[in-house]
Amino acid sequence: AGTAGMLVLGLLALIPASDLAIAVVNRMVLVLLGPHALPKLALRDGVPPELRTLIVTPTLLTGQAQITEQIERLEVHYLANPEEELRFALLSDWRDAPVETMPEDDALLAAAVEGIAQLNRLYGDGPDGSKRFLLLHRRRGWNESEQQWMGWERKRGKLHELNRLLRGATDTTFLPTNGQALLVPSGIRYVITLDADTELPRGAACRLVGTLAHPLNRPRFDPQVGRVVEGYAVLQPRVTPTLPADREGSLFQRISSGPCGIDPYASAVSDVYQDLLAEGSYTGKGIYDIDAFEAALAGLVPENALL
Repeated sequence: AGTAGMLVLGLLALIPASDLAIAVVNRMVLVLLGPHALPKLALRDGVPPELRTLIVTPTLLTGQAQITEQIERLEVHYLANPEEELRFALLSDWRDAPVETMPEDDALLAAAVEGIAQLNRLYGDGPDGSKRFLLLHRRRGWNESEQQWMGWERKRGKLHELNRLLRGATDTTFLPTNGQALLVPSGIRYVITLDADTELPRGAACRLVGTLAHPLNRPRFDPQVGRVVEGYAVLQPRVTPTLPADREGSLFQRISSGPCGIDPYASAVSDVYQDLLAEGSYTGKGIYDIDAFEAALAGLVPENALL
């Protein structure tokens, strides 16, 4: 190649070279600094009433088999974390639809209501007499942007309306079920959010609560700057795949969900910029302080702006 060709080749090589250089520098910074473990409360006697926490799974009611699976997962979450001050809830919507109500809506909701009722009959109420398992279901609303009837703002809307509901709001889109008034747990301080396919290992809920409740981690919201300036409003633990690790799995499994694969959760372990600034990304699996979470986001997220 001549001089012009080498110049073009060199300019093109700058793109992967710069990406490689950034990755190397970031890795060196992380190696030199090392991880910073957050202080935690042991909570050896379990979660106390003042730290009562609601564990929620946002989901859609799509079919009888899917509802049964979600009810069973909720039961497994409880059996792995049988704390007296934990409450468990399904946050459900119907599917998007061209009309406000569909013929199968009532049957699907009735199946979910009966599944939650069975769990409450099997495991009993909490120490204060409140229901241990809950179903919080929303009605559809018209979305002009999507040209569909759907749950308002989907998953983000569920969590936002849940926070408002837990703080006494009466204008949410949550529906009373089975002809009864809407059951709202009282005294909830934290919310743990799980995806429909996420497992909650044994004792994980208590460890999450103990971390966020530590005095050095408690969030302090500054209304002047509009954000948390000390502590943390949200903590997201590392999420790992449940498929076999190391050499026990297949090549496809290692490529798709291993720590070096393309699974975004398995690789979201550390980021130099977030680590240096004590920040992080929240992708829907973790624990948050209700009041600090809502205060920091108040008026900042326009409708139809987040997936």
